[in-house]
Amino acid sequence: MTVPSDQAAVRIACEAVTVRFGAVEALREISLGVEPGEQLVVTGQAAAGKTTWLKCLAGLQRPTSGTVTWAGDDVAGLSVDERRRRQSAFGMVFQSDALFDSLTVLDNVLLPLLKRGVSREEARSRAEDVLRRVGLDAAMTKRPEELSGGMKKRAGVARAIVAQPAVLLADDPFAGLDPVTERSIAELLLEVSRGRTLIAALPDPVESLPLPRVVRFEEGRLARDEGGR
Repeated sequence: MTVPSDQAAVRIACEAVTVRFGAVEALREISLGVEPGEQLVVTGQAAAGKTTWLKCLAGLQRPTSGTVTWAGDDVAGLSVDERRRRQSAFGMVFQSDALFDSLTVLDNVLLPLLKRGVSREEARSRAEDVLRRVGLDAAMTKRPEELSGGMKKRAGVARAIVAQPAVLLADDPFAGLDPVTERSIAELLLEVSRGRTLIAALPDPVESLPLPRVVRFEEGRLARDEGGR
């Protein structure tokens, strides 16, 4: 069920990254690199800085100090247009489903393609294919309120991969799921991330998502890095 990537995998890294929100330091001097195709879990309790780090990697959060690089290029030094273009290499599975309630499942999934200028006909074809791949072919015309929690997560995964990103970021993708559904979504993430960089942020490691590298954040600091290269 691997979806080929339209984007070349690149090394993403941060060097001495600090992020402050007022008097609060969400990240403190984080230096960490992720190689092309590497898969890892970043763990830590609430407010440890996991989500902020994911947003920094994707260029959605600008560091207060320090640098984030894509293939060695400082993200802060890129033009707005270049940054947006290269951000298309990232797909994100949100903690909440983040689906638009007014749209059908199909329309939610094809939306990222339309924003990238893909024709509606091609976008629909690609969205339908991805929804079939994640087991939602019978739910394409439903609205989010008609879906179970697990189905919403599957729709979120479909939307994250429909543009064929090289890097898949998953922010607490098991939040609110029962153990059986958690295993199902974990298996789906492992399947669709083959050949991609995968970074999953979780409160604690889970057996259902056995990734070779585990990074732990505590109070915005890098506390542990197991399996890093």
